[in-house]
Amino acid sequence: MKQNTLISNIVKIESKEKEILKNVLLVLGGVAFLSLMAQVMIPLPYTPVPITLGTFGVTLMALLYGRKLGTATILSYVVAGSLGAPIFAGGKAGSLFSPTGGYILGYIVATIILGYLADRGVTKSYVKTILSLLLSSAIILTLGALVLSLFMPGKNAFMIGVRPFLPGDAIKSTTTTLLLPTLWKFIGKDKN
Repeated sequence: MKQNTLISNIVKIESKEKEILKNVLLVLGGVAFLSLMAQVMIPLPYTPVPITLGTFGVTLMALLYGRKLGTATILSYVVAGSLGAPIFAGGKAGSLFSPTGGYILGYIVATIILGYLADRGVTKSYVKTILSLLLSSAIILTLGALVLSLFMPGKNAFMIGVRPFLPGDAIKSTTTTLLLPTLWKFIGKDKN
């Protein structure tokens, strides 16, 4: 299936060897971008999960790269952080079985779904883009709160694992929604 993503329309490569090199460089660049986004954070005193630009980075990568390349990028990021690279929020490394592990697991699931939708051209439409981002936010926050509740029993999972992140997610989703369909117009592709 031919990808209908921004990155596949902006960066066109003809030979197989150059295509592989391009993909490796995009994955490495994506991991570096995600690592930087995770460091832009606001710690919260009542939960071990900070507000970060990580979700912005994840959703942007998924929508720009599509399912295959986006998933490869997010999995590379998760594996590197799980193996000890200090690339998660606050310069930390860690496993998925941690208070923040559900959010990171949500990154993977959301990337697969957003990437699939990106391959089908949802980023050409403002409405489809925002609806896709609302779905991804629901996935990330739900999985995050579920796992967080295992580490903070007796606490209200919604109040500590979802509610504090809603305003930031709204801003990040709005920014991405304004950016991507506008980029499609900029590169001169028609909206189907």
